[in-house]
Amino acid sequence: MLKTTKSITLNGNSEIDGQPVVNLSATIPDSTGVGNISQYIQNAELYEKNKAAVRKDIADFQAAVYEVEDEIATENLT
Repeated sequence: MLKTTKSITLNGNSEIDGQPVVNLSATIPDSTGVGNISQYIQNAELYEKNKAAVRKDIADFQAAVYEVEDEIATENLT
């Protein structure tokens, strides 16, 4: 028996002067609407020097994930 699932994947990159610093990804299954966010620091030196800007990008990415989660929750209620 084939069982399939549907999920939404979001990807993002925090860059400083065109250089990738942090890679972000999230998978949000339609069944639960609860996302799993992961991040990978690609350039620790740029991260250390630009923490405020990079952390803002991370927060913006998390906000985008929350927005999708809320959309799924609204759809699942109807």
